[in-house]
Amino acid sequence: MRQLIHSFFSQISRPFGRESVILLLRMWLGLIMIYHGSDKLFRSLDPFTTHLTTFGVPLSKFVSSFFTFSQFVGGGLLFLGLFTRPALVCVVLTVFSAVVEALFFVNYDPFSRKGELAFTYTVLSFALLVSGPGVYSLDHFFSHFRQTDDHAEHL
Repeated sequence: MRQLIHSFFSQISRPFGRESVILLLRMWLGLIMIYHGSDKLFRSLDPFTTHLTTFGVPLSKFVSSFFTFSQFVGGGLLFLGLFTRPALVCVVLTVFSAVVEALFFVNYDPFSRKGELAFTYTVLSFALLVSGPGVYSLDHFFSHFRQTDDHAEHL
């Protein structure tokens, strides 16, 4: 009986679909970032730059370009799972800046629509940064390919 209970709890405590969940979250965040970056990139950076300037952000043209690039290119890299961690560092900086804006400049309410959404993106980005790209990513594929190639050279 004890063995049965142990077997039951070891089965239900095993990770179930962890890699699939990482893939889903990574691709979803990538799509969200592509959407937000493309909105600024293909329309105009001027409204975003002006928005940052009104809050007194220094070098607002550079900062708006960096955030837009981080969202669009970083989102595409996230979606593919390529250079995932460097892309996520840029995305974390971008979405965390939206949290700071919501908390200190817009309405001082972390549970407002903008603040809550920005904080959710930040938590999701940070969780993916910690967990890594997962096995269903180009990063994993290329690292495995390189390890196999390195192993063949040593033989």
